[in-house]
Amino acid sequence: MAITVTTPADFAPDLVTIAEAVALFAECGKRYEVDAKTLRRWVAKHGVQTEKAGGKELFASWSALLVVHAKEIDRRDGTAARRR
Repeated sequence: MAITVTTPADFAPDLVTIAEAVALFAECGKRYEVDAKTLRRWVAKHGVQTEKAGGKELFASWSALLVVHAKEIDRRDGTAARRR
């Protein structure tokens, strides 16, 4: 008989809170800073899967946040247009 164990991290092994992600992006320098409200908007825009755990904390995959952040920073800075 098999037992299925469900954990909060079933969908991603690299979960971080939005607040943690904001702090990590800030460590990269002024150009890469983003506030929590903007990051949550980007998460919704790009359809990043999130989980709520421990009350109101919103968790997302760090890998997915890195991809979204890179796309949005490129768009904001016009980098994508210069590569074409």
